[in-house]
Amino acid sequence: MSDSNECVFCEIIDGIRDATVLVETNECICVLDKYPVNKEHALALPKAHVQHLNEFDTLSFYPFLERAITRVRQQYQPDGLNVGINDGSVAGQTIPHLHWHIIPRYNGDTKDPTGGVRGVIPSERTY
Repeated sequence: MSDSNECVFCEIIDGIRDATVLVETNECICVLDKYPVNKEHALALPKAHVQHLNEFDTLSFYPFLERAITRVRQQYQPDGLNVGINDGSVAGQTIPHLHWHIIPRYNGDTKDPTGGVRGVIPSERTY
């Protein structure tokens, strides 16, 4: 269903690369991140190759995102979650395929949770 060459996520969608799939529909997929910032870090993405929020009907994606979040909560039982996106390379988007990070947070996973996900990324721990 993907339509872009040389995109890691499109290769996962097309079955070229392996990934641990948590939830999948005809239009969307949620997989575990190969390079997690915290254990059980998941990525929810549309199967259509789009890079930016303004290129995609995000409202139609939210029911899938809710399913993915529910799956992460049920399967891993985190104490909290960070959910968000990086839109564009200057915002930290490293793969040019729109995706939502679902990052489970656990009591004690960082000394000080102030600043959200920054606390679990070693180079970003100073807030």
